[in-house]
Amino acid sequence: MTRSYSTVRRIPHQLRQLSRSLYQLLSNPRQLGSNSSKLYRAWKEGGTQLLKRQLLTLGHPEAPAIAPTDSWQQYQQQVQTVLLPALKQEISLLQDPVTIGILVPTYNTPVDMLNAMIASVQNQIYPNWQLCIVDDASTLPHVRRILQSHAEKDQRIRLHLSDSNRGVSHTTNQALELTDAPFCVFLDHDDLLQPQAIYRVAQSVMHDAPDMLYSDEILVSPDAQNVLQYFHRPAFSPEYLRSHPYIVHLIGFRTSMLRELGGLDTGLSISQDYDLILRASERAQTIVHIPEVLYQWRTHTGSAGHEKMQQVMATSTAILQRHLERQGKSGSATHGASFNFFNMRYDIADDQRVAIIIPTKNHGSLVKQCIDSIRSTVHTTAYDIILIDHASNDVDSLAYFEKLKSSDDVTVLRYEGVFNFSSINNWAVQQLTSTYSHYLFCNNDIEAIESGWLEHMLSQCQDSSVGMVGAQLLYPDRTSIQHAGVCVGAFGIAEHYGKFLKLPPDRVDIAFMGRLISTHEVSAVTAACVLMRAEVFDAIDGYDEKLAVGFGDVDLCLRTLQQGWRILYCPQATLIHHESFSRGKAEGYDPHPEDSALFSQRWRKWLDAGDPYFNPAFSLTHTCWLVDMPIHCSPTIHRRIYQQRPQHLQHLRHSS
Repeated sequence: MTRSYSTVRRIPHQLRQLSRSLYQLLSNPRQLGSNSSKLYRAWKEGGTQLLKRQLLTLGHPEAPAIAPTDSWQQYQQQVQTVLLPALKQEISLLQDPVTIGILVPTYNTPVDMLNAMIASVQNQIYPNWQLCIVDDASTLPHVRRILQSHAEKDQRIRLHLSDSNRGVSHTTNQALELTDAPFCVFLDHDDLLQPQAIYRVAQSVMHDAPDMLYSDEILVSPDAQNVLQYFHRPAFSPEYLRSHPYIVHLIGFRTSMLRELGGLDTGLSISQDYDLILRASERAQTIVHIPEVLYQWRTHTGSAGHEKMQQVMATSTAILQRHLERQGKSGSATHGASFNFFNMRYDIADDQRVAIIIPTKNHGSLVKQCIDSIRSTVHTTAYDIILIDHASNDVDSLAYFEKLKSSDDVTVLRYEGVFNFSSINNWAVQQLTSTYSHYLFCNNDIEAIESGWLEHMLSQCQDSSVGMVGAQLLYPDRTSIQHAGVCVGAFGIAEHYGKFLKLPPDRVDIAFMGRLISTHEVSAVTAACVLMRAEVFDAIDGYDEKLAVGFGDVDLCLRTLQQGWRILYCPQATLIHHESFSRGKAEGYDPHPEDSALFSQRWRKWLDAGDPYFNPAFSLTHTCWLVDMPIHCSPTIHRRIYQQRPQHLQHLRHSS
């Protein structure tokens, strides 16, 4: 809805893409020639999107080859020959179809783009729509002429021609007044809908009763002939939305709720859509994500300066601050690591205290590094370290553990018996004699490198709707991601997001839609460093001791999620995990097959349905959000449904 804003938001991204290209090229001198050719060819054939895909493959020999430039055209052919005929058959059988309103504000729209926008609506396979257009006193005479011509020929088009220019917010609100449809979507005056878009919305309205919904989309060139970028989104993620306006198009709302909210804020000239989505998410009980590209968002040539970027950040930060106040959250919104990204810092209550549980067998030097790093980086959070000595027999390690017993902040407990990660951690919690608000389960090979990491995790994890918070973990080289959350279902069972992704020197890489630098909901995190509310741990009876080694942490997360608590990945907490690079999965080798079998059996329905925070358009055999090619086309899609429960808990399910 704000073209200057969309132009501004791409500038830092393009500069970072260039920086990342140079870094990736220079980091491997032996492959400089071949990698340069690959990147140039990708850029020439497919622009930013294919360049990004090729960059990701440089450090991942297992990644699939770059897709041909006609991938989208091939998909569109499947839409015409496979998808639309099947959906038309479904539409013919509908008994009581719902009408969907389409709200379009126009102003001086170019002839071709205006006609194309209207044609994309008239070409919808679902006929029950109202196109509500309000023109904001365009000065170009063709706009009024074209709109009147279309309105005269199609009674489903409702038109209002304003006498004065009032801006996009006021104009959109006028379009809202024209509709009597129970649900409506927003369409920009120069963008395009996929032919199945309104039916997909109607499907959800008839089956899911959403208050708000959104879909995936593509960014296309001004002539709409080239795909520049894919936007594949996760299930509704409240914290992700606070970190980044990840929802843009197609967006829709229950009409009565939208009117109750007062529509768009006419006092805002920028970021008004972000403000509306935040306000709607506060009110909505059911929010649906449709994981299919339903919208083509045109990009426009032009430039925008530093001042405009500052205006976007200042306005969005103020919008977020008001959002926190309405939600009764005590804290502050600040600028994030890149343009259009934000950090939420919630005030930490005085009664929070953390038990840091570190199991180990020998490895005194690793334990010392871990404890020393915690002491040097945690300054304002009350904590105690609980070291679980699992039958150590190394003389030097035992001597160090004995020395720790005289420390005020460390308790050393001796554990005997066979190794069972779940049992050891459960036993540790049972031995606690003080009262703690949280447990931090921490591997002995974790090293904290930046002050404030625990405060960031605790800031998020004290929320009653949050069960667990995981950290961003790096390999010892400090430039390679080891963990950025867990995708349940990746590589058959589960795998870390971002694993082995090489970061540029400033360690800021926005990855796919900012997933590395945004706090956001995930289905699971690793227990190598995870903060968990004690109340939640007790409520789900801790770790399942049947899972001795493998996937006990993922199982813990899924049971937490199943009970309605959110799980967050917090990139502001960045630590080193001294796990060896060579410890990656060998093909065909499973170090704990019994655990894998039990986990797969227990969570089969979840694995089959798919991780709601992982878009089905991504490859399950890649860790860096790589779009799977060729693009999958199917009449059946699994919508992700987010429902608010009492006490701000959530319920996630699929619908098709």
